[in-house]
Amino acid sequence: MENKLDNSLTKPLFAVPMSTNFSIVNFRHPNSLDAGSLVTNSALEIGAQVDIITSKQDEIFSDFNYGIIDWRKTLQNKHWLVISSTTVLGGNSPASAWGASMIFGELEGTKTVMIVDLPEDYSRIPEMWGQIINRIRQIHILFFTKKALDSISKLENTTNPLLLKKIKSKGLVPIVCTYDENESISHIIHTSGELSIQLESKYPFHLWLAYFINGLSLTNLDNSEIKYAASSVENSKIPFN
Repeated sequence: MENKLDNSLTKPLFAVPMSTNFSIVNFRHPNSLDAGSLVTNSALEIGAQVDIITSKQDEIFSDFNYGIIDWRKTLQNKHWLVISSTTVLGGNSPASAWGASMIFGELEGTKTVMIVDLPEDYSRIPEMWGQIINRIRQIHILFFTKKALDSISKLENTTNPLLLKKIKSKGLVPIVCTYDENESISHIIHTSGELSIQLESKYPFHLWLAYFINGLSLTNLDNSEIKYAASSVENSKIPFN
């Protein structure tokens, strides 16, 4: 079900709720192919209440009218703001909306999940990473796809594990994590420590992350509960083919 709200750019989507606290606002490219869109679509499938924000059908995403978005109203009482790193490279309008969403998310108490994936033009990785660093204190969960983590680690001249630890310590991000689809292993650095989880089956990263943030919606951020959230995808019946 998709409806417009007050002529804004918000489309509310609903499924049978798995958690009454599992609500997401997702700012995305209209083609819905970015990593944040994939995570949000997976979250919808497992019961999240989702509000999607993007450009209107008659607008060009790079130059859409982002000024009409009522971020305060949209983010009020929502648990997560899910956005992709690549969105900031989409033009002036997406970049402005991307930044504004995090500002208002912080004001409204909505936790930002930043999903770092790779742009089509690899030469723009430093630009993208610089924009993330500028907003690092507004991010609650910083997730890297495996390829993105490899690329950013190379850019920073360090190893993958050290990069995660460095971001956690210097950026003060509550949770920094990644999930390797091929190895079925997640690595999570959090406020109380760090852990690695080996899953029995293979899952796409977006499904793992959707279950992870759902699990975090129900828990405090201690080690045992983060471990439970990171393993909760094993209860799903959607393996990675």
